[in-house]
Amino acid sequence: MRKVGIFGGSFNPIHAGHLGIARRAVEELSLDRLLFVPAKVNPFKAVTGAVAGGLSDDQRWDLVQRVAALDARFEAWDFEIRQPAGPSYAIDTVLAAEARFPGAALFYIIGEDNVASLHLWKDWEQLRRKCTFVPYPRTRESSTEIRRRLLAGEPIDDLVPPCVAAALA
Repeated sequence: MRKVGIFGGSFNPIHAGHLGIARRAVEELSLDRLLFVPAKVNPFKAVTGAVAGGLSDDQRWDLVQRVAALDARFEAWDFEIRQPAGPSYAIDTVLAAEARFPGAALFYIIGEDNVASLHLWKDWEQLRRKCTFVPYPRTRESSTEIRRRLLAGEPIDDLVPPCVAAALA
């Protein structure tokens, strides 16, 4: 059976911690494919897009594509970010992945801090029947800290993959 991981997030910007989790998930779960899915609008975050030093959808998409190119098992999937408006819901993404990869086992990669609030996710009961949630601990890298450093003109090389640092330089 094919195994597909779904790694959604704001990726504002994608950083070394995201890449580390992706690599770990591919190995630990024996994934055939890991989809990086940048959210259009995270329903649990008030600040999105180019607000407060954040990156635009186009910038986030470009950076996710750069990171996905680092491993043949990775893929940048624009399912959520190309939506015209409104929040990105995991259930919609999982249903689309199910249609795209019929019969595949779906694994949804999340930060372990999200586990306690999964019951608040849209269509939670259906969602947990459709995929297996795999929590990973948060890393020291922080998109907020990266955005702060970018605004201050400080280096970010220790927090992001080289392809991201080069694109944001």
